[in-house]
Amino acid sequence: MSVSPLPIENIKAEFLDALTQHQTLVLSAPPGAGKSTGLPLWLLALGQFKDKKIYLLQPRRLAAKTVACFLAKQIGEPIGETVGYRLKNESRVSENTRLEVITEGIFTQIIQHDPELAKCALVIFDEFHERSLHADLAFALARDTQLGLRDDLKILLMSATLATAELLKQLPDAVSLASEGRSFPIDVSYSPVKNSRLWREHAVSICKNALSSHQGSILVFLPGIADIRFLAEKLVELLPKHFLLCPLYGNLTLAEQQQAISPTEQGLHKIVLATNIAETSLTIEGIDLVIDSGLEKVAIYDRQTLTNQLQQRNISKASAIQRMGRAGRMVAGKCIRLYSVEDFQRRNEQSTSEIQQADLLPMVIEVARWGVKQFNELPLIELPAKLLETQAWHELQKLQILDDKRNLTPLGKNVAGFACHPRFAKMIVRAAALEKKHQCLGLTNLAALLASLLEDRDIFRGERAFTDCDLRHRLSELIQHSTSKKYQSFFLQTKKHLQKINKVSLTNLLRLPLELTGLLLALAYPERIAKQRAQYGHFLAENGKGLIINEQDALASEDYIVAANLAEYQQKLQVRLAAPVDIEQLIGWEIIAKKQIKQLNYDSKTQRISAKQQMVFGAIVLSEQPSNEQISDEALATLWQQQIERYGLSYLHWREGDQKLLSRWRWINQTQSQLNFPNVEESALLQDLALWLVPFIGAIKNKNQLDKVNLSSALLSLLDYNQQKTLARIAPEHFVGPTGRRCPIRYSVEQAPIVSMPMQELYGVSVTPKVGDDQHNSDVSLIIELLSPAKRPIQVTQDLIAFWQGSYKEVQKEMKAKYPKHFWPDDPANAKATNRVKKYM
Repeated sequence: MSVSPLPIENIKAEFLDALTQHQTLVLSAPPGAGKSTGLPLWLLALGQFKDKKIYLLQPRRLAAKTVACFLAKQIGEPIGETVGYRLKNESRVSENTRLEVITEGIFTQIIQHDPELAKCALVIFDEFHERSLHADLAFALARDTQLGLRDDLKILLMSATLATAELLKQLPDAVSLASEGRSFPIDVSYSPVKNSRLWREHAVSICKNALSSHQGSILVFLPGIADIRFLAEKLVELLPKHFLLCPLYGNLTLAEQQQAISPTEQGLHKIVLATNIAETSLTIEGIDLVIDSGLEKVAIYDRQTLTNQLQQRNISKASAIQRMGRAGRMVAGKCIRLYSVEDFQRRNEQSTSEIQQADLLPMVIEVARWGVKQFNELPLIELPAKLLETQAWHELQKLQILDDKRNLTPLGKNVAGFACHPRFAKMIVRAAALEKKHQCLGLTNLAALLASLLEDRDIFRGERAFTDCDLRHRLSELIQHSTSKKYQSFFLQTKKHLQKINKVSLTNLLRLPLELTGLLLALAYPERIAKQRAQYGHFLAENGKGLIINEQDALASEDYIVAANLAEYQQKLQVRLAAPVDIEQLIGWEIIAKKQIKQLNYDSKTQRISAKQQMVFGAIVLSEQPSNEQISDEALATLWQQQIERYGLSYLHWREGDQKLLSRWRWINQTQSQLNFPNVEESALLQDLALWLVPFIGAIKNKNQLDKVNLSSALLSLLDYNQQKTLARIAPEHFVGPTGRRCPIRYSVEQAPIVSMPMQELYGVSVTPKVGDDQHNSDVSLIIELLSPAKRPIQVTQDLIAFWQGSYKEVQKEMKAKYPKHFWPDDPANAKATNRVKKYM
């Protein structure tokens, strides 16, 4: 049976011509076109690449190995000759290898050691649309080399769903090509779940129907490993005899992954339960039905926990199309989407790039290692949010990996290049130095094994993981089962770490100093050293954050711990992985530095301020004792300021005169805005405590003294001499009537000011008294509350003349009857004011 030519062959001449004339190419080709399995073979035949190396970058290890093996088979050679591959823990290359299929992380290490890529002619980025952090960085470094060091270096970006137009804006010198794909028809149907919470049960139901009715192999896309296990448990007993159940996800060994994609024996079919690892580059033999959950789990970096948190979300349209295409690689196929067509139409065109949501520390150390001080100095396709970038640089500075000028420190130079997170690389490097200094045998081995453990998923699962967060127990599990096949990847990675510091073997596993696990964690996570609080299982970390440990966990009773992994649980930071630590040993070995400070404390019972000498590490108080040193006025004032900010202005003792001053002032600000008096609303006064109150409270040590402070004087300090005179004139405290009586004026922002006084003392007043700024026509008539001789209200008016001429007659009649000894004239506007009875007038 002859094999039909790959669709990519149709643009071979155009592509090779473009490759000759241009240095940067962008190729868009649908799944099955042959861009990964056909195009690389053309390059091996070109004379211009005869003595040069070609790097073909793949986003996943499985794809890299599979593609390399396929290409080697195509040219009839064993892998490792002309075509080879290099992965994190596996390599098949030789001095004859011209085409290396590698992951983007491997390429970054290659170019860091050889910035000119002296032996390389072409770098190919396959599946570039996935836009992983590794891919973005690898491209930026290759592009920087092309622009600055090697104008002959060629770069090819390939993808099935590349947003070509946007990419070409970033690459004005690039030429764009497109290939058609192998157009086997795919019948797409939609089977949305009614209750989104039960989507897994719905997926099981759809799979059951497919197993009983479909004749070919099936690929089911699921978001995560737990979902794969759930479906596997439900389906394993229902499988027809001619069906194999094959899980496929990143944490399987390459050999296990290879089993899922290899052809089945004659007469057998398989159902592959896969994460999005199966979206690209891989051709799984015999698949002609895809069942797509429409979901994926993405690692989102959480700054609260300093860890990547897996979050489930809807896939993009581009991913849905990629998944659908798996059904039509070899023959016509079907795709069942477990969501509605309307849901599909609403989805984003492309997924959010990893650079906007990932932990940037591994990228920052590589950028610093390259010799630049900020991301915008590199030709990145996309920049992260500036705040996230700044925080990442600062974190590496706190870890002493970078100096204050963003250069690698001596420690940082040793850390760079490790195939693990910078925190764990620092832990290994420092452990080697501490082992030598303190004659602590096995400490480096333990650090390397601990790094391998922390880089992977927790080996304890379920209830045990929730009630046993002690990392020492996991290390013991690894050590006791060091020959077990399922743990070999940990020890292989451990040996890789040890090779970076010239230690070639991992020996004496049973003698590793597990009691120092917490000490090693403190090297990686100094901000997560935490002290037990008064409440059982509650801890305070160096960075000031509160942590909790399940009460059933033995670590809940420890005095000090170091947390390696956290998760948000009911709005609290729950410790998932940790180890106890001896705080005195951390200080003695100079892993942390304690600092002596003088801490002021306000005792709410005695209502006094006292001082303590404290030894602290960040937010953790290691020890304290009373201090006999004199407390400065500035320190006292600062503490009182904090108390007032916490409890509000009501914490102060406001006398009646102080309240009246505030009322007058606020009335001026509302009605006499042209005066531009300072704002004295509560929020403004709290914000400006340092201006008006702090100068008056510097020597005060107890609340009783604070209550004696003259708040009116403090407030008036906000006004200069002229403003104080204006305040007295525009908003006087009293109205002085014809008899000389000083009657208080009550101010309010709700209405005009009010004055209460006996009616008889206003005889002869023909103009209603006013307050305010008459020069700017903003004066206001007082509301006058007229009182009887018994000081009871008898009338309220804001127009005294109208009152004399109107309702006064009725009031006069009533007053004569009640108070006959008092003077009630017929013409009050022209009578003489009095505060006496008729007998003494």
